[in-house]
Amino acid sequence: MNGLEQILWELITQLGFVGIFLVSFIGAASIVFPIPYTVIIFWLSLTTNLNPTMLIISAGIGSALGEIVGYLAGYAAKGVVGDKARKKLDVMLKVLMKHKNIWPFLVFIFAFTPLPDDLVFIPLGLVRFNFWSVFIPCIAGKLMMFYVLVFGGKYASILIHEYIGESQVFSTIFTIVTFGILLVIFWVMWKIDWEKYLTKHQ
Repeated sequence: MNGLEQILWELITQLGFVGIFLVSFIGAASIVFPIPYTVIIFWLSLTTNLNPTMLIISAGIGSALGEIVGYLAGYAAKGVVGDKARKKLDVMLKVLMKHKNIWPFLVFIFAFTPLPDDLVFIPLGLVRFNFWSVFIPCIAGKLMMFYVLVFGGKYASILIHEYIGESQVFSTIFTIVTFGILLVIFWVMWKIDWEKYLTKHQ
């Protein structure tokens, strides 16, 4: 374990399921920079006799609330941009609402898989997409993810040891790639003429 993982582990040791909730929240709330909280939860399922249902619920709810930080960051950012940018975001929301049924599914997929959630949550917050249409599939995805992690942990111990051994290199690459993708998404969001698109498809 590196220093950060050791601190998170001690937090869990001291506070139990509350600590698991907090570690999952902190890990998921970290925008762009990855904190390996899933590795710690996975390791707990392998090395302790903690109630698996409580472990899943604590980690799932904590991480779901943490992911919403990205949504709220985007939501708050809209309030400080200029009128021209705000108008563009409003038009963008209208475009998203024309395909509104697909977004909860995408949120679920990003929450359930190792895909960087902020790539979806921050843009949806920027356009102020309906909160519950984001939060409900997010919490469902996180609960499902930890169900797989906790009950599948015993069958993947070799993989998790390899992952922990390479986590520092992985974290660096993950950070650079995620940040780069976010920049591309934001650039595309601002370059598209959303009013023209909306008029064309009405």
